[in-house]
Amino acid sequence: MPMNAIVNTTGPNIATLQLPEETETLIKASIAENTLKAYQRALQSLTTWLAGKALSDVLLANYITVLHETGKSPATIAQAIAAVKWQLKHQSQESINFSITQATLAGIRREGRDRGRGQVDGLIWQDVERVCIYAETEDTLAGLRDAAMIRLMSDCLLRISEVVAVNVGDLKETTLLLRASKTDQEGAGEALYVCAATRKVLNQYRERADLTRGALFRHIRRGDHIQSNRLNPHSARRIIKKRAAHAGVDGFISGHSLRVGSAVSLAQAGATVVDMQVAGRWKSSQMPAHYAKAELAERGAIARFKDGKSP
Repeated sequence: MPMNAIVNTTGPNIATLQLPEETETLIKASIAENTLKAYQRALQSLTTWLAGKALSDVLLANYITVLHETGKSPATIAQAIAAVKWQLKHQSQESINFSITQATLAGIRREGRDRGRGQVDGLIWQDVERVCIYAETEDTLAGLRDAAMIRLMSDCLLRISEVVAVNVGDLKETTLLLRASKTDQEGAGEALYVCAATRKVLNQYRERADLTRGALFRHIRRGDHIQSNRLNPHSARRIIKKRAAHAGVDGFISGHSLRVGSAVSLAQAGATVVDMQVAGRWKSSQMPAHYAKAELAERGAIARFKDGKSP
């Protein structure tokens, strides 16, 4: 990819350098070939994710958070940051201090010390039921809140940023009105179906917490004292990990596990890739197809025509 692919999106405050092709070739030769290839892959992935937006410290921090949520190791994430810095170093007349990005990376390193390579493990529907039953049988307000949140994320394939933004008024009779999301930057809103079991637990939680408006998922102090401030993304991730561990669900569990797990469960139930893409509001079919590749292979041409399996 051209060396200025990322730099050209950094905005007017970055003075880019126009380098001759020969100079660019020499700069590329200054690092190992495998490192250069890894940087190019990292920069291409970032370019795709940015979708034309100008790169900033906040956006880069958001991007590496997404990488963390999808199970990338701290080393892989650090390499993506290194790729950006390497390119900016050779294309910009200014030095950029990615302070928010570096703080986010520090948190990722603390949370991901034991994480290797690969994506997070999905919480399929059976796992979700098991996790939520454990939480609900605690007979606490916190248990009801956690079960309601996890069930809602599984039904609607919600991202962490989406579930913590849900308000009481967003819940309709059988649907959730998602007011804005990563793929709905205009805020047009989408109606997502909520299953009957989830609606039941949501109603129990709302009645016990006496919630009539404002944030749906809130902090709860000891003694089941609910607060006015909504859960933040870090707290929501911690709840999912804790509840999965309590139910004996092993693996790399994160806030993204519910989206991955629902995609896998949909594939197991016979849904098409398009069905999964629509349910998860993915811009392309690439991600759901990746998450459910094993399940989709079971319905592939070899499985059907050579091994006689039903589609």
